[in-house]
Amino acid sequence: MLLFSVLAFAVLSISIFIPFIGIIGLALITIPSVRMMLEGRIWESILCSVLGSSVLFVFDIKTPFLFLALLISVSFIFRFCFLRNKGPFLTIALSGMVFIGLLIIYIVYITVFENPDFIPGFLSGYKEAVASLPKDPIVQGYMKTMSITSEQMELVLTQAGSYLNKIPYLIPSMVIFYIFLSAFISYYWSMIIFRKNGIVLRGIPLFKTWDMPWYLIFGFIAGLILVLIPNFNSGFDFYFDVVGANILIIFGLSYTVIGFAVLWGIFDNLKIAHLWRILIIIAISFSMVLLIIIPIMGILDIWINFRKLERH
Repeated sequence: MLLFSVLAFAVLSISIFIPFIGIIGLALITIPSVRMMLEGRIWESILCSVLGSSVLFVFDIKTPFLFLALLISVSFIFRFCFLRNKGPFLTIALSGMVFIGLLIIYIVYITVFENPDFIPGFLSGYKEAVASLPKDPIVQGYMKTMSITSEQMELVLTQAGSYLNKIPYLIPSMVIFYIFLSAFISYYWSMIIFRKNGIVLRGIPLFKTWDMPWYLIFGFIAGLILVLIPNFNSGFDFYFDVVGANILIIFGLSYTVIGFAVLWGIFDNLKIAHLWRILIIIAISFSMVLLIIIPIMGILDIWINFRKLERH
């Protein structure tokens, strides 16, 4: 398990530079310490966390402590939920929220004590990169290939500039999605791996039965209101739009998952073969119009209850 922990962090160190592949590294690093914690080997679990996190000293002196705190916290969360027979989604939610909390503390520490210009510097650097896009060699090559003049490209980039400049402000919602997805994968792998060692975690419910509390729709509505508020103050309008967009992304992705669960339940009722289900989902994923329908199905399921779930 100690060797596995070191190798897991090595995978994280390599994959963290590749978008989305880093999810695998984040999901792997918790497994050794969690297993030892569930076996009652608390101090060995902590030692495993320390040894695995020490691999990150190659990068800097702060990051290992972030992941050390994460591993120990997640291990105790798993132990708490396991001993009290709590549901898998509670374990996943608590693990994700702890990681988000630690990440906020980490960023605040860097911003306050080490580099006050950390966030402003990143944003200004991004804006400069957007402004210099017409001069980028790749863009220049694309313009030559497509016979686009510099005036046409500058016009397009000027029109898209306001949207491009908002992208860094949407990072929080994407990071939250990234973290919870890795927490889900970590639990799923742990459930499969630990079962072979006699540790039986509560199983994840069938996908077609996945659901969300009805009152979370108010989060989606709040994001929609913030985005649709008419402009009234130049100092606040931008931040209302950014906060609203982040909320909409978080809840939109959540209801997209529920929408696909609804669709899977419909497939079950119609007894559609699994191959056709996968092909239909892939086709939907490549169609923007059809993809928009999926979260709408997830939202409508609150009232229509397509799958006839027993709700309290």
